[in-house]
Amino acid sequence: MRTLIAAAFALWAVSLCAAADDPSQDAADVADQVRSQGYACAEPVSATRDEAASRPDLPVYVLTCANATYSVKVIPDQGAVVTKEQ
Repeated sequence: MRTLIAAAFALWAVSLCAAADDPSQDAADVADQVRSQGYACAEPVSATRDEAASRPDLPVYVLTCANATYSVKVIPDQGAVVTKEQ
């Protein structure tokens, strides 16, 4: 079961990196991940890559929802690190 979950997160991370040409899909994908980890995102508005915080193997997105803004660090084979912005 753990292997299946790790594989799903790895595929999700790869799909985020590959789908950079569709910003609305990025927002939906990042919002789905944030919600799956217990955070509220009522309506995803945008997900933009934070180039200053990102590394080639560790993308970081700023997810803006109708009710909150999150910094989301996508870690392959693990859950994302989510930080609620003030």
